[in-house]
Amino acid sequence: MNELKLTSFLGIEFGSSKEISREKLLSREGAILDEVNSSEDALFFDGLKFGGRQTSYVLLLFVNNKFTKSSVVITPKLDAFTINLYKEIKSEINSKYYKTEDDFEIFEEPYYEDDGYTETGIRVGKISFESYWKFTDQNGGKDDFIALRITEDMQIIINYEDGDLSDEMADKKNIKNSEDY
Repeated sequence: MNELKLTSFLGIEFGSSKEISREKLLSREGAILDEVNSSEDALFFDGLKFGGRQTSYVLLLFVNNKFTKSSVVITPKLDAFTINLYKEIKSEINSKYYKTEDDFEIFEEPYYEDDGYTETGIRVGKISFESYWKFTDQNGGKDDFIALRITEDMQIIINYEDGDLSDEMADKKNIKNSEDY
């Protein structure tokens, strides 16, 4: 689809160790490691800005000590700001990488576009805003992705994900879950 590649998040290469990833994020202005919520496979950071916007938190996920996926969570000051902020961020990602065709605004009954109840529809799970950017893996592996969405809590989440490592993470989880049987 495109010649661009997605190999990192905030200068942290996918596949980097947990220690290297932690140190790189802690070197950013305002970054604070949330040791209470962090675990063996997840690091939570508070105090970071992303795209010039204050985040609620940034999450880094790991599989077998390899950086796999990140989530940036932004909570607008008011629900009324959420959709416009989502569209601004989408436009910025489009400008940096490419204009995505995987852009969805889905309205379920009884909600419809411009009915004046969009925020309510999002909160009850009847309206969704999601966009995806796909990057072909240069080594012939699984595609890498950026995903952007609005949650039912009116938060904006931006995910950066390595396809191969995400599959490895899913396989590890499936193996762990099947141990119960």
